[in-house]
Amino acid sequence: MKHILLAILLLSFFTSSGQGSLESDRLALIALYNSTNGPAWFENAGWNPAGNPGDSPCGWYGVTCEGGRVTGLNLLQSGLDGSIPPAIGNLDQLKTLILGWTVLTDARTAYNPPYLPIPTEIGNLTNLEHLDLSGDNGIDYDIYGGLPLPGPLPESLGNLTKLTYLNLSCMLRDMKFHGELNGPIPGSLGNLVNLTYLNLGSQQFSGAIPSELGNLTKLEFLNLGGANQFTGGIPASFNNLTSLNSLSLGYYNNPCCAIPLYGGLEGPIPDLSGIPALASVSIPNNSFNFEGLDVNISRIDIYNNQAKIGIDYNVGAKLLTAEAGGTIANNTYKWYRNNVLVATIVGNKDYNVTEDGTYYAEVTNSAVPGLTLTTENEVVATLPVTLVSFSASNIGEQNYLAWKTSFENNSEGFAIERSWDGNKFEKIGFVAGRGNTNTGSDYNFIDRSPLFLSYYRLKQMDFDGKFAYSRVISVKSPDDEIVAYPNPAGNHFYLKNLKDKSVIIIRNPEGKIMSKQFVEPGKPVDVSNLTSGLYTVTSPGKSQKIVIRK
Repeated sequence: MKHILLAILLLSFFTSSGQGSLESDRLALIALYNSTNGPAWFENAGWNPAGNPGDSPCGWYGVTCEGGRVTGLNLLQSGLDGSIPPAIGNLDQLKTLILGWTVLTDARTAYNPPYLPIPTEIGNLTNLEHLDLSGDNGIDYDIYGGLPLPGPLPESLGNLTKLTYLNLSCMLRDMKFHGELNGPIPGSLGNLVNLTYLNLGSQQFSGAIPSELGNLTKLEFLNLGGANQFTGGIPASFNNLTSLNSLSLGYYNNPCCAIPLYGGLEGPIPDLSGIPALASVSIPNNSFNFEGLDVNISRIDIYNNQAKIGIDYNVGAKLLTAEAGGTIANNTYKWYRNNVLVATIVGNKDYNVTEDGTYYAEVTNSAVPGLTLTTENEVVATLPVTLVSFSASNIGEQNYLAWKTSFENNSEGFAIERSWDGNKFEKIGFVAGRGNTNTGSDYNFIDRSPLFLSYYRLKQMDFDGKFAYSRVISVKSPDDEIVAYPNPAGNHFYLKNLKDKSVIIIRNPEGKIMSKQFVEPGKPVDVSNLTSGLYTVTSPGKSQKIVIRK
């Protein structure tokens, strides 16, 4: 009998205070309160982290209970500042989870602990139907919105198969900041087949859009736009999204940046006829051309401002070619030399060059109204140097450039220029020419500190001051991890493999932000104002330690 009573008492204890109880719910809520600066929340009425075991959290602000368990948590206007603790996974009866975050409109200077990623344990909340971590408070606070947690997303989100609403977007209305979620979107989100709303906008996701999202056939709203930097194309599986009312894949420029930026999505656009004709589909500011856009035009509403398209120059044939895609017969090519229109050609992408100059083309397609694609510039110059070949390859941590000439006259040499975006070049070296030679000459140059993606061109220079540019070539580093070097650093350091102009945040060991600056690939990160010590550098997809030594 004593054993039976002891077993009943133990069962009662674990039911009231262990996992899967109101007490475990209370402890999980306290962990959230302590990890997100609860005393400074805008709304925290009733929250009592210093309470006693057995106290009920059901009267706390934003907490909803049913059947003796916490089933809802709505802190939309509370202004949390911190990270979600792993204990959140103990709220296993939650149906609704809405958390509102604190981000200043001009800088993150409030609490600023070292933010941690969304914990894997969130995948334990298998009863969730509504998950909103976007933080948009819907009112006019000076402090609002913007999930501060870094990526990547945990695969365990795919366990939440009851979800109908998932919002992980950055909701800052003035677009001064994007969110910190990054890395690829996990394919496990394709398991959330009950979703009708999915918003991952204005974060920093990269990689290919997973085809598994095409499994979400109940989706009515899908936003993958904003500052996300996806590569590749639109998955063909999106044609299965027959319930959509709104699809956004557009990249929207941050007004703080001095240069226009474009998303990495490119064509050809697959068949989208399964998407309802009345749905709003938006793909602006990407890298699409007319390929697939012309035949899907009845399904796509906004497609303006695509990135510049490629242009090829066949030196021997003196032929320029603009690669605009689409049905060539529908394309009109306007060719410019030195910014003056010199030819308008319909249905033919080639142009025969008769004079030296800087050329580019503007291309329109009769099936795609309102969109003009512009090529890169191509410099055509007749100089006493014949460049036979120009190539680049990656060898270890270096890029090896090689070129060959068949004839040189009055050749001073070659300036090697590099760019991170294919537009803005800077000189990184010089190789002397042969002066005058009728025989073939081979040249090479080693870039010992290449970028993640390096664009190169040669500036061939004559002794009389004339010069001409080669075609642009590119080579990608096989290692895409962003690495700060040198380490230790003095007044500046670099970020190897940085892909785009990005926000770099430097924190001291206490998590306080000491520096926040925009950095271009290949450009130094200025730390001249920092004292010697250990710091944490946060860049897209990477946080790492660096020692500053003066």
